[in-house]
Amino acid sequence: MEDKMSNSFLTTMVGKGVRAYKSGPEAWHGLLLAVNSDHIVLYNEKDGYIYQRSNHIKNVVADDKANIQIANELTPHDTNESKFEDILSNLIGEEVKINRGPESRKGRLLGVNGDYLALYVEKEGVSYFNLDHVKSFSIKAKEDDKEKESENDRVNKENKEKDNGKMKENQVVSFIDVNSLNRLFKYLKYSYIMINRGPEGVEGILVDVKDNLITLVFQDQVLRVNRNHVKSIREKMNQENSNDNSNQNNNHSIVSAKKKQQDRKRKN
Repeated sequence: MEDKMSNSFLTTMVGKGVRAYKSGPEAWHGLLLAVNSDHIVLYNEKDGYIYQRSNHIKNVVADDKANIQIANELTPHDTNESKFEDILSNLIGEEVKINRGPESRKGRLLGVNGDYLALYVEKEGVSYFNLDHVKSFSIKAKEDDKEKESENDRVNKENKEKDNGKMKENQVVSFIDVNSLNRLFKYLKYSYIMINRGPEGVEGILVDVKDNLITLVFQDQVLRVNRNHVKSIREKMNQENSNDNSNQNNNHSIVSAKKKQQDRKRKN
């Protein structure tokens, strides 16, 4: 388990440029705005407001190069909320970036349900993130004096977003709305899903969830994943299948998986 950094130490750095994690894909840099009970708040011009869980911070170093000042025209996000997940819940409907590195995704936050969150990601659809593995999120700063768009500009923007597969601001997206990851997995049973991303990513048809173990079938392979190591889940979209053969293989795997489950039940 990672040791939590001392809040009293971090408090001495408020108002200074810092880097959370000295280097690597998970490193954040910016002006330290606040130190709360379970997270810190940073700001930089590129990423906006960054909320980083304290128990995932291995080190914080002073960053003299981060000479950042919040401009008057920016509306600061509330940096005084006591809990990391409370802030996430208040940002439902907003565009946020979850984590950094291979598991990082940017999209519209759809919901925060029990121990997971749902995020609509462009060209991927809805992704579900295990909250235990959400180390950070960021949200862009909003400008108070931004000029209102004309009706033509708004229509042109919506048409462009539609063509690019982006979610419009007022678009309603359905997602699996249950109160735990276990229920989410049960809902996805016999669906083709992808668990995690990057080198830890696996995919296949979800056939069983039992004793904290998730079983997938991918063609002729049986894959088992410890639930505690699940960082993200998403259903694979139909258009992601490269050809008809892959669809046929998936359908065959679903039938085989269901038959194996039925055979096991008969034996028991």
